[in-house]
Amino acid sequence: MRIDPVPSPERLEPTLRSWRLLAAHVVAEARYRRIGHSGLQPTALGFTTPRDEPGVVAVELDELVVGVGDAERRCEVATVGQAQTWALGEVGAPRWGAQPGLHDPPGPVPADEPLDIDREVAAWLGGWFLLGHEVLNGLVADAASTHAGVPTLWPEHFDVGVELLPDERRASYGVSAGDDLVAQPYAYVAVWQPEHHGGLSDPWWNATAVRGAVLTADVLAQRRAPYDELLRWFRTGRDLMLPAEPPPP
Repeated sequence: MRIDPVPSPERLEPTLRSWRLLAAHVVAEARYRRIGHSGLQPTALGFTTPRDEPGVVAVELDELVVGVGDAERRCEVATVGQAQTWALGEVGAPRWGAQPGLHDPPGPVPADEPLDIDREVAAWLGGWFLLGHEVLNGLVADAASTHAGVPTLWPEHFDVGVELLPDERRASYGVSAGDDLVAQPYAYVAVWQPEHHGGLSDPWWNATAVRGAVLTADVLAQRRAPYDELLRWFRTGRDLMLPAEPPPP
């Protein structure tokens, strides 16, 4: 799986903002109402509620999709208000952050504010999140990746992440499309308790903003095998969190 060049910030930001609004306030809202959980899954063209659950709701580029197979319905996205009405069957003011447990969801916008989605940028974002999801599943499959969660697209801060290892060795591993900590799309390892690891004195830990390390998507886009490169990078971060090998007798 290759990575195309990262879109410019001017092109990326409107689509990222629109997708994040749809993820938190439409797609995840639909799943939360059914089962009380907001986690989503990335796809090559967007994101979706799990396909093995009833009432699938997804975003593909600039369209909302409800249902699967012969029961599938599609609607081009215009506004959050229109999207909630169409996907959730509601008329009236949109709900904002109604799901307990959401951390830093995108704030309310006018119900009729247009959503600006560039289909090429959306395809890039879908590919970036899907790459991260597949790599994280490979990481979780390692025997050393104990106490692992399930790689998930979290709708509110809009990244794909998973947690590994117990207690003071626990850390979050994931890929983001850019945020207040790092402006451009990036992969990260964020240590929960850095004070137990010498304050992350090893030079591999290169990002105090996330209390760990980051690898930007533009660097990965230059690599011949981004999947392998990213998996090696995550493994390096995980292995630095493991107990030190005892010296030979």
